[in-house]
Amino acid sequence: MALIPLKQEIIVTPPGSDDPWDPQPSTPYSVKCRLQEGVKLVRNANSQDVVSSAQIYLDKLAEITLSDRIAYVDENGVERTYIPISIEVKRNLGGKPILTVINV
Repeated sequence: MALIPLKQEIIVTPPGSDDPWDPQPSTPYSVKCRLQEGVKLVRNANSQDVVSSAQIYLDKLAEITLSDRIAYVDENGVERTYIPISIEVKRNLGGKPILTVINV
């Protein structure tokens, strides 16, 4: 059971293979999440301050990388595509991962 209700869904598309001799297409998959829209100042992987437009909360330790593409369709039917800026793993006192927070 998740720490917070996960009633929304995102579609994650991992990057395909960059090998010019054997390009491999990526297979998208869906993940239950909680998406909170709101402006927030975060640091990216290059230690630069960037503005995040939404935060995505996933259950436990999610297999998400900074090179993935994330698609989300809101309640009005508007589809948005995001690129992760930073990924944080929140842990409990015992060290087990309880949430993955993605700033996009």
